[in-house]
Amino acid sequence: HAVRRTLRIGVESVLRRAVAWVSAPAGGTDGRLYVSTGGAPSELRDSLGPIEPHGEAPPKMAYGPDGTLYALYAVGKVVPGRRFPMSSLRLAKSADDGRTWTMPVTIASDSAFGTRNFHALHVGGDGSLYVAWLESNQGKSKTFLTRSTDAGATWTPPVLADTNQSCPCCRTAIATARDGTLYLAWRTVFPGNVREVVVARSDDHGATWAPPVRVHADNWVFDGCPHAGPSMQVDSAGTVHIAWWTGKEGSAGVFYTRSSDRGARFAEPIALGTAEFSAPAHVQLALGSDRTVVAVWDDGTVKTPKVVMRVSHDNGAAFGPATLVSAEGRAATFPVLALAGTELTIAWSEQSQSEHNHEMAMAPNMKDPKAVKGLSRVGESTVRVRNGRLQ
Repeated sequence: HAVRRTLRIGVESVLRRAVAWVSAPAGGTDGRLYVSTGGAPSELRDSLGPIEPHGEAPPKMAYGPDGTLYALYAVGKVVPGRRFPMSSLRLAKSADDGRTWTMPVTIASDSAFGTRNFHALHVGGDGSLYVAWLESNQGKSKTFLTRSTDAGATWTPPVLADTNQSCPCCRTAIATARDGTLYLAWRTVFPGNVREVVVARSDDHGATWAPPVRVHADNWVFDGCPHAGPSMQVDSAGTVHIAWWTGKEGSAGVFYTRSSDRGARFAEPIALGTAEFSAPAHVQLALGSDRTVVAVWDDGTVKTPKVVMRVSHDNGAAFGPATLVSAEGRAATFPVLALAGTELTIAWSEQSQSEHNHEMAMAPNMKDPKAVKGLSRVGESTVRVRNGRLQ
């Protein structure tokens, strides 16, 4: 059936793989969440409204230590007079590996709808749930986080991670170290419309935050939001790994770096896939055994985006050559991946070049102050999933 580029994978082990996507009747706007853990998918419909099929803000899946499967997603609502739909973050959980789901609960608000989106979901080693998102107030987006220690029944009051403006449509990322140190990454807006990825650290489970640190001075000036946020992981030694896309002319594309001092400083970045120009790319990182780091992204340096992968076997010091994951001649976008030991799963959304071009042409230009964006259609895309083993 028709799907949208809103795929997410949650992996606890090789035997516990969850793939989720959003579909709608006739490719329309009535989005429903589908989750498969190996058999026929279950369907989750939300009483608040349609689940949003947004590539940069897809449903997020995560397993808890006890095997509970969590799903976080955004529900959209068109409000007359507003340029963008309002949204609500909703969390549901399953105790039977995705076959049945609890009634969804609203995250981080006393009211059902607001401007919360571009979310991240993370389960810490102690089972705590962390949710981050972007929220707009008087036209300026900020980054927030909340925590639950009772499997999502109750949540801490939302905490503002930084007072500076966040890039309003780039996804957030969360990771924790073994000692409980919490990291949050997002794209911020520096003076002069410089849009850079930053990482902040919390030593008290998100109650307070150290000042965010720029991972690299790309010095990319852009009057808009590229819809391309970072991906972040923390390994067993506490090293913070992060990858991101920049549109800086002359050196545009996907980069990777790491920090071995709890995010205080980041090493000189490695260019994973760059060119003079690049359309926004959406990179994802995963860590495996034996110091393995895997990066996948939809290459924006070519006319037809394709999913590629690079692998490091020395904890990110160097990466092997790029490997093509998707098929030639098909527009493959918004990949996700999961890695358990050496077992790898990569999934993405795929469509023909003509369908991709039509979709891009039909997207409203939101730089036009009179433009209005409605609910997104699911459209005609196909989800592809590949399983493999790293050598």
